[in-house]
Amino acid sequence: MTDILKALAAELDEMGGRAGAIDTDELPDLTSDDFRLISPIGGGGMGSVYMAEQISLGRRVAVKLVRSAASADVPEEARTVARLHHPNIVQAYSAGRSGDFLWMAMELADGESAERHTFRSAEEIARFGIAVAEALAYAHACGILHRDVKPSNIFLRADGSVKLGDFGLACLATSLAPSGGTAGYMAPEIVSGGAASERSDQYALGKTLLELAERSLGRKAVPADLAAICAKASAKSPDGRYADMPAMRDDLRRFLARMPVMANPPSPVRRLFLFAKRNPAATAGAFAAALSLAAFVAALAVGYLHKSRSLEAVHQEAARASWSLVEAMTKFDRSEADPRDTELRRAEEIAQRLAERFPDDESMKAAVEEIRKTRERRAASMMHRPPARRRR
Repeated sequence: MTDILKALAAELDEMGGRAGAIDTDELPDLTSDDFRLISPIGGGGMGSVYMAEQISLGRRVAVKLVRSAASADVPEEARTVARLHHPNIVQAYSAGRSGDFLWMAMELADGESAERHTFRSAEEIARFGIAVAEALAYAHACGILHRDVKPSNIFLRADGSVKLGDFGLACLATSLAPSGGTAGYMAPEIVSGGAASERSDQYALGKTLLELAERSLGRKAVPADLAAICAKASAKSPDGRYADMPAMRDDLRRFLARMPVMANPPSPVRRLFLFAKRNPAATAGAFAAALSLAAFVAALAVGYLHKSRSLEAVHQEAARASWSLVEAMTKFDRSEADPRDTELRRAEEIAQRLAERFPDDESMKAAVEEIRKTRERRAASMMHRPPARRRR
């Protein structure tokens, strides 16, 4: 029995209390719907999960049966779920009603639930979160809410892919529990009697990622930016959360790329640290140039320029420093705004003063001109970037 199917059975059990388990003589005949029930996988208060065969294709599937005495047909939402096709969603093949049961045939897939998985790093958790956020963003765009995101409903397969399961169960249960969810992952607005929403799914994902991070890495070892993303996603008020799932996904991507995250706006010092992590070579050159220029300014302060020999040495050091700074600055990533734009302007000012101090040195003048061109090119590239799409 696969972990996924065990989890589906457990989920049915958690929903229990409204009806008894399904007796063999009560089982619906689904052959006219192209499915033949083979053997039970598990059962609970609401119904059962069966291994079945899709007759026309000869493939094994999982069929979930939910008892419902209501006369209404299968919710339209469940029909929509059966049409969802996303690599990170356990696919539902078909749905319908047979007698007193609503049923849904779904992908039969092996895998380990996130509840049982130990993540090795914060980066692995972030990649996992991105995959789930992608699945939820796709479902939300199709007008579908999950309503029960939690570790036991998300699976990691042997090939490394991530699958979000139980969309079908959430939708089949719509007529019985319009909001639903599991304690500990339900958004406050649902607990207080409100309706589920895209942001309540986001709340559950934020709680899920933080739980997995603290359990796998230890609470103190969770990076501040990852913790901030989880905290924003699971804010008490829906207005305090991300605008939508793509926004949360994008912040997780920023974390992976070692860029500042929207959930935790960094100080200039931290922005410099993050840039250094992304661009170690360019940063090393920039620091070397900055130290060289600092040494030159210090030389001015203590009066070394009064000695001709020291003057020549400082002159040469200043020239090397200017060109080193030019080389470092030209390596900057022009695709994003960066706090070192301010340093670039300061470098131009310092180089200008050096050129004025040594008016006969053509290399100093060339350094000033190159820094100016670098700053203007960067400003132009930022100006011509396509504007970010405004989120509705």
